[in-house]
Amino acid sequence: MENANLKNFGLIGCGAIAKLHAKAICNIENARLVGVYDYSYEFAQRFASEHNCIAYKTLEELLECAEIDIVNICTPSGLHAEQIIKAANAKKHIIVEKPMAITKEQLDAAIESIDRNNVKVEVVSQLRFTPAIQKLKTAIESGAMGKILFADFKMKYYRSAEYYKKGGWRGTWKMDGGGALMNQGIHGIDLVQYLIGGVKSVYADCRTLAREIEVEDTANILVEYGNGAIGVIQCTTVAEPGYPRTIEVTGTKGTVIIKEDVIERWDLEESQEIECKTSLFNSGSDPMAFSEKFHEMQFMDLIEAINKNKQPLVDHNEGRKPVEIILASYKSSKIGKRVELL
Repeated sequence: MENANLKNFGLIGCGAIAKLHAKAICNIENARLVGVYDYSYEFAQRFASEHNCIAYKTLEELLECAEIDIVNICTPSGLHAEQIIKAANAKKHIIVEKPMAITKEQLDAAIESIDRNNVKVEVVSQLRFTPAIQKLKTAIESGAMGKILFADFKMKYYRSAEYYKKGGWRGTWKMDGGGALMNQGIHGIDLVQYLIGGVKSVYADCRTLAREIEVEDTANILVEYGNGAIGVIQCTTVAEPGYPRTIEVTGTKGTVIIKEDVIERWDLEESQEIECKTSLFNSGSDPMAFSEKFHEMQFMDLIEAINKNKQPLVDHNEGRKPVEIILASYKSSKIGKRVELL
Protein backbone atom coordinates (compact mmCIF):
# COMPACT_ATOMS: atom_id res chain seq x y z
CA MET A 1 0.00 0.00 0.00
CA GLU A 2 1.40 3.41 -0.99
CA ASN A 3 2.34 5.70 1.90
CA ALA A 4 0.46 8.98 1.39
CA ASN A 5 2.72 10.76 3.88
CA LEU A 6 5.96 9.79 2.12
CA LYS A 7 7.95 12.75 0.79
CA ASN A 8 10.50 12.16 -1.93
CA PHE A 9 13.58 14.38 -2.12
CA GLY A 10 15.96 15.37 -4.90
CA LEU A 11 19.33 17.01 -4.27
CA ILE A 12 20.79 19.75 -6.48
CA GLY A 13 24.53 19.76 -5.96
CA CYS A 14 26.52 16.85 -4.54
CA GLY A 15 29.24 18.55 -2.49
CA ALA A 16 30.04 18.32 1.21
CA ILE A 17 26.80 19.86 2.50
CA ALA A 18 24.76 17.55 0.25
CA LYS A 19 26.16 14.56 2.13
CA LEU A 20 24.78 16.01 5.36
CA HIS A 21 21.42 16.65 3.66
CA ALA A 22 21.30 13.06 2.44
CA LYS A 23 22.07 11.78 5.93
CA ALA A 24 19.35 13.95 7.45
CA ILE A 25 16.79 12.75 4.90
CA CYS A 26 17.65 9.13 5.62
CA ASN A 27 17.06 9.75 9.34
CA ILE A 28 13.50 10.96 8.78
CA GLU A 29 10.61 8.54 8.77
CA ASN A 30 8.47 8.96 5.62
CA ALA A 31 11.29 10.68 3.73
CA ARG A 32 13.30 9.21 0.87
CA LEU A 33 16.12 10.46 -1.36
CA VAL A 34 15.26 9.45 -4.92
CA GLY A 35 17.54 11.51 -7.16
CA VAL A 36 20.51 13.87 -7.40
CA TYR A 37 21.98 16.29 -9.91
CA ASP A 38 25.42 17.86 -10.10
CA TYR A 39 27.11 19.82 -12.90
CA SER A 40 29.56 16.89 -12.95
CA TYR A 41 27.52 13.86 -13.97
CA GLU A 42 30.37 11.59 -12.89
CA PHE A 43 30.27 13.17 -9.43
CA ALA A 44 26.48 12.75 -9.29
CA GLN A 45 26.81 9.08 -10.29
CA ARG A 46 29.24 8.39 -7.44
CA PHE A 47 26.97 10.19 -4.98
CA ALA A 48 23.91 8.30 -6.25
CA SER A 49 25.64 4.92 -5.96
CA GLU A 50 26.52 5.71 -2.34
CA HIS A 51 22.94 6.67 -1.51
CA ASN A 52 21.01 4.19 -3.65
CA CYS A 53 19.26 6.76 -5.82
CA ILE A 54 19.21 8.06 -9.41
CA ALA A 55 21.79 10.44 -10.91
CA TYR A 56 20.28 12.89 -13.41
CA LYS A 57 22.32 14.33 -16.27
CA THR A 58 20.56 17.71 -16.21
CA LEU A 59 18.76 19.82 -13.65
CA GLU A 60 15.74 19.85 -15.94
CA GLU A 61 15.53 16.05 -15.86
CA LEU A 62 15.50 16.04 -12.07
CA LEU A 63 12.83 18.75 -11.94
CA GLU A 64 10.70 16.85 -14.46
CA CYS A 65 10.59 13.80 -12.21
CA ALA A 66 6.97 13.64 -10.99
CA GLU A 67 8.01 11.45 -8.07
CA ILE A 68 10.08 14.19 -6.43
CA ASP A 69 8.17 16.42 -3.99
CA ILE A 70 11.01 18.47 -2.47
CA VAL A 71 14.35 19.62 -3.88
CA ASN A 72 17.33 20.57 -1.73
CA ILE A 73 19.57 23.25 -3.23
CA CYS A 74 23.14 22.57 -2.09
CA THR A 75 25.10 24.56 -4.67
CA PRO A 76 27.30 27.70 -4.45
CA SER A 77 25.37 30.75 -3.22
CA GLY A 78 25.41 32.58 -6.55
CA LEU A 79 23.30 29.82 -8.11
CA HIS A 80 20.60 29.65 -5.46
CA ALA A 81 18.12 32.21 -6.81
CA GLU A 82 18.20 30.86 -10.36
CA GLN A 83 17.66 27.31 -9.11
CA ILE A 84 14.88 28.38 -6.73
CA ILE A 85 13.05 29.93 -9.68
CA LYS A 86 13.44 26.79 -11.82
CA ALA A 87 12.31 24.54 -8.97
CA ALA A 88 9.32 26.75 -8.13
CA ASN A 89 8.26 26.84 -11.78
CA ALA A 90 8.40 23.02 -11.71
CA LYS A 91 6.03 23.12 -8.69
CA LYS A 92 8.58 21.60 -6.32
CA HIS A 93 8.80 22.52 -2.68
CA ILE A 94 12.28 23.75 -1.79
CA ILE A 95 14.95 23.53 0.88
CA VAL A 96 17.79 25.93 0.11
CA GLU A 97 21.06 26.42 1.93
CA LYS A 98 21.84 29.94 3.10
CA PRO A 99 21.77 32.51 1.63
CA MET A 100 18.65 32.09 -0.51
CA ALA A 101 20.03 34.80 -2.83
CA ILE A 102 22.90 37.28 -2.83
CA THR A 103 21.39 40.46 -4.35
CA LYS A 104 18.14 42.37 -3.91
CA GLU A 105 17.21 41.63 -7.53
CA GLN A 106 17.73 37.92 -6.96
CA LEU A 107 15.67 38.02 -3.75
CA ASP A 108 12.79 39.77 -5.53
CA ALA A 109 12.81 37.34 -8.46
CA ALA A 110 13.04 34.24 -6.27
CA ILE A 111 10.26 35.34 -3.92
CA GLU A 112 8.00 36.29 -6.84
CA SER A 113 8.39 32.82 -8.34
CA ILE A 114 7.74 31.12 -4.98
CA ASP A 115 4.56 33.09 -4.36
CA ARG A 116 3.30 32.75 -7.94
CA ASN A 117 3.73 28.99 -7.93
CA ASN A 118 2.40 28.57 -4.39
CA VAL A 119 5.25 26.32 -3.26
CA LYS A 120 6.72 26.14 0.21
CA VAL A 121 10.34 27.02 0.93
CA GLU A 122 12.57 26.37 3.93
CA VAL A 123 15.77 28.43 4.01
CA VAL A 124 18.40 26.59 6.07
CA SER A 125 18.93 28.28 9.41
CA GLN A 126 19.17 25.14 11.49
CA LEU A 127 20.34 26.87 14.67
CA ARG A 128 16.85 28.32 15.08
CA PHE A 129 15.75 24.78 15.92
CA THR A 130 18.19 24.28 18.79
CA PRO A 131 16.67 24.08 22.29
CA ALA A 132 18.95 26.91 23.44
CA ILE A 133 17.65 29.39 20.87
CA GLN A 134 14.05 28.34 21.37
CA LYS A 135 14.40 28.71 25.15
CA LEU A 136 15.86 32.20 24.76
CA LYS A 137 13.15 33.15 22.24
CA THR A 138 10.50 32.10 24.76
CA ALA A 139 12.18 34.07 27.55
CA ILE A 140 12.24 37.22 25.42
CA GLU A 141 8.64 36.90 24.23
CA SER A 142 7.28 36.03 27.69
CA GLY A 143 8.88 39.11 29.25
CA ALA A 144 11.21 37.06 31.46
CA MET A 145 14.13 39.21 30.25
CA GLY A 146 12.28 42.48 30.66
CA LYS A 147 12.96 45.20 28.12
CA ILE A 148 15.74 44.14 25.74
CA LEU A 149 18.66 46.58 25.88
CA PHE A 150 21.57 44.92 24.05
CA ALA A 151 21.99 42.00 21.64
CA ASP A 152 25.45 41.08 20.38
CA PHE A 153 26.66 38.41 17.97
CA LYS A 154 30.34 37.57 17.70
CA MET A 155 31.85 35.03 15.30
CA LYS A 156 35.62 34.67 15.31
CA TYR A 157 36.19 31.82 12.88
CA TYR A 158 39.27 30.68 11.02
CA ARG A 159 39.30 29.75 7.34
CA SER A 160 42.67 29.16 5.70
CA ALA A 161 43.88 30.59 2.40
CA GLU A 162 43.53 27.06 0.99
CA TYR A 163 39.85 27.00 1.97
CA TYR A 164 39.16 30.01 -0.24
CA LYS A 165 41.10 28.55 -3.16
CA LYS A 166 39.17 25.28 -3.06
CA GLY A 167 36.31 25.12 -5.55
CA GLY A 168 37.15 28.44 -7.18
CA TRP A 169 33.97 30.21 -6.03
CA ARG A 170 34.59 31.05 -2.37
CA GLY A 171 35.52 34.62 -1.62
CA THR A 172 34.01 36.00 -4.84
CA TRP A 173 31.17 38.49 -5.20
CA LYS A 174 29.63 36.61 -8.11
CA MET A 175 29.32 33.18 -6.50
CA ASP A 176 29.76 33.72 -2.74
CA GLY A 177 27.97 37.07 -2.56
CA GLY A 178 30.28 38.24 0.19
CA GLY A 179 32.64 36.88 2.79
CA ALA A 180 32.58 36.58 6.57
CA LEU A 181 29.07 38.06 6.69
CA MET A 182 27.30 36.41 3.72
CA ASN A 183 28.93 32.98 3.95
CA GLN A 184 29.63 32.30 7.61
CA GLY A 185 28.05 35.10 9.63
CA ILE A 186 24.59 34.84 8.10
CA HIS A 187 23.53 32.13 10.57
CA GLY A 188 24.20 34.28 13.62
CA ILE A 189 22.81 37.40 11.96
CA ASP A 190 19.59 35.52 11.27
CA LEU A 191 19.45 34.36 14.89
CA VAL A 192 19.81 37.79 16.49
CA GLN A 193 17.25 39.39 14.16
CA TYR A 194 14.88 36.45 14.83
CA LEU A 195 15.34 36.71 18.59
CA ILE A 196 15.10 40.48 18.91
CA GLY A 197 12.58 41.16 16.15
CA GLY A 198 14.28 42.73 13.16
CA VAL A 199 17.05 45.26 12.50
CA LYS A 200 16.28 48.97 12.09
CA SER A 201 19.69 50.23 10.97
CA VAL A 202 23.35 49.26 10.56
CA TYR A 203 26.65 51.12 10.55
CA ALA A 204 29.32 48.78 9.18
CA ASP A 205 33.04 48.58 8.59
CA CYS A 206 33.91 45.65 6.29
CA ARG A 207 37.54 44.93 5.46
CA THR A 208 39.80 42.35 3.84
CA LEU A 209 42.61 42.08 6.36
CA ALA A 210 44.41 38.80 5.73
CA ARG A 211 43.07 36.80 2.77
CA GLU A 212 43.60 37.43 -0.95
CA ILE A 213 39.89 37.44 -1.79
CA GLU A 214 37.46 39.89 -3.39
CA VAL A 215 35.20 40.07 -0.35
CA GLU A 216 35.55 40.86 3.34
CA ASP A 217 37.22 38.52 5.79
CA THR A 218 36.33 40.79 8.73
CA ALA A 219 33.39 43.04 9.62
CA ASN A 220 32.22 45.13 12.56
CA ILE A 221 28.61 46.37 12.59
CA LEU A 222 26.83 48.68 15.00
CA VAL A 223 23.21 47.59 15.05
CA GLU A 224 19.95 49.21 16.12
CA TYR A 225 17.06 46.78 16.38
CA GLY A 226 13.43 47.50 15.62
CA ASN A 227 12.51 47.47 19.32
CA GLY A 228 15.12 50.14 20.17
CA ALA A 229 17.80 47.77 21.49
CA ILE A 230 21.35 48.20 20.24
CA GLY A 231 24.23 45.81 19.69
CA VAL A 232 27.37 44.78 17.89
CA ILE A 233 27.84 42.18 15.17
CA GLN A 234 31.45 41.12 14.72
CA CYS A 235 32.42 38.50 12.15
CA THR A 236 35.79 37.31 10.93
CA THR A 237 37.27 34.23 9.28
CA VAL A 238 40.92 35.00 10.14
CA ALA A 239 40.94 34.49 13.92
CA GLU A 240 43.33 31.56 14.26
CA PRO A 241 42.66 28.88 15.45
CA GLY A 242 38.92 29.67 15.36
CA TYR A 243 36.41 30.03 18.19
CA PRO A 244 32.71 29.28 18.80
CA ARG A 245 30.18 31.90 17.77
CA THR A 246 28.43 33.63 20.65
CA ILE A 247 25.13 35.43 21.11
CA GLU A 248 24.65 37.62 24.18
CA VAL A 249 21.29 39.23 24.99
CA THR A 250 20.78 41.64 27.88
CA GLY A 251 17.45 42.87 29.18
CA THR A 252 16.38 44.83 32.24
CA LYS A 253 15.96 41.51 34.09
CA GLY A 254 19.29 39.95 33.20
CA THR A 255 21.52 38.41 30.55
CA VAL A 256 21.67 35.16 28.57
CA ILE A 257 24.77 33.97 26.69
CA ILE A 258 24.63 31.19 24.09
CA LYS A 259 27.78 29.66 22.66
CA GLU A 260 26.93 27.78 19.43
CA ASP A 261 23.96 25.60 20.50
CA VAL A 262 24.65 25.59 24.26
CA ILE A 263 23.43 28.03 26.94
CA GLU A 264 26.59 29.21 28.73
CA ARG A 265 24.99 31.73 31.13
CA TRP A 266 21.37 32.17 32.20
CA ASP A 267 21.54 35.16 34.53
CA LEU A 268 17.91 36.17 34.91
CA GLU A 269 15.74 37.03 37.90
CA GLU A 270 13.79 33.87 37.04
CA SER A 271 16.91 31.70 37.36
CA GLN A 272 16.94 28.25 35.80
CA GLU A 273 19.41 25.43 36.06
CA ILE A 274 21.56 25.10 32.94
CA GLU A 275 21.97 21.64 31.54
CA CYS A 276 25.68 20.97 30.96
CA LYS A 277 26.19 19.39 27.57
CA THR A 278 28.59 19.23 24.68
CA SER A 279 27.93 21.40 21.65
CA LEU A 280 26.94 19.67 18.41
CA PHE A 281 28.73 22.48 16.54
CA ASN A 282 32.47 23.08 16.25
CA SER A 283 32.67 25.16 13.09
CA GLY A 284 35.21 27.69 14.33
CA SER A 285 37.95 26.09 12.25
CA ASP A 286 36.10 23.33 10.36
CA PRO A 287 33.12 24.37 8.21
CA MET A 288 31.63 20.86 8.30
CA ALA A 289 32.06 20.16 12.03
CA PHE A 290 28.41 19.96 13.00
CA SER A 291 25.67 17.39 13.37
CA GLU A 292 22.85 16.82 10.88
CA LYS A 293 20.38 16.75 13.81
CA PHE A 294 19.05 20.28 13.36
CA HIS A 295 18.98 20.07 9.55
CA GLU A 296 16.81 17.02 10.15
CA MET A 297 14.48 19.04 12.38
CA GLN A 298 14.26 21.79 9.77
CA PHE A 299 13.43 19.30 7.01
CA MET A 300 10.69 17.87 9.22
CA ASP A 301 9.35 21.40 9.70
CA LEU A 302 8.93 21.73 5.93
CA ILE A 303 7.26 18.32 5.66
CA GLU A 304 4.80 19.33 8.38
CA ALA A 305 4.17 22.66 6.64
CA ILE A 306 3.34 20.83 3.41
CA ASN A 307 1.09 18.30 5.13
CA LYS A 308 -0.76 20.94 7.17
CA ASN A 309 -0.63 23.69 4.52
CA LYS A 310 1.09 26.25 6.74
CA GLN A 311 4.26 28.30 6.46
CA PRO A 312 7.58 26.80 7.60
CA LEU A 313 9.46 28.48 10.46
CA VAL A 314 12.13 29.83 8.08
CA ASP A 315 10.17 30.50 4.90
CA HIS A 316 11.30 32.66 1.97
CA ASN A 317 10.18 35.87 3.68
CA GLU A 318 12.23 34.97 6.76
CA GLY A 319 15.14 33.91 4.55
CA ARG A 320 15.17 37.36 3.00
CA LYS A 321 15.78 39.19 6.29
CA PRO A 322 19.42 38.29 7.06
CA VAL A 323 20.41 38.85 3.43
CA GLU A 324 18.93 42.35 3.51
CA ILE A 325 20.82 43.10 6.73
CA ILE A 326 24.08 41.95 5.14
CA LEU A 327 23.47 43.88 1.91
CA ALA A 328 22.73 47.01 3.96
CA SER A 329 25.98 46.43 5.87
CA TYR A 330 27.96 46.25 2.64
CA LYS A 331 26.34 49.48 1.50
CA SER A 332 27.05 51.17 4.82
CA SER A 333 30.72 50.16 4.70
CA LYS A 334 31.01 51.43 1.14
CA ILE A 335 29.45 54.86 1.75
CA GLY A 336 30.68 55.28 5.34
CA LYS A 337 27.21 56.05 6.70
CA ARG A 338 24.46 54.39 8.67
CA VAL A 339 21.89 52.58 6.49
CA GLU A 340 18.25 52.27 7.52
CA LEU A 341 16.29 49.03 6.97
CA LEU A 342 13.00 49.65 8.78
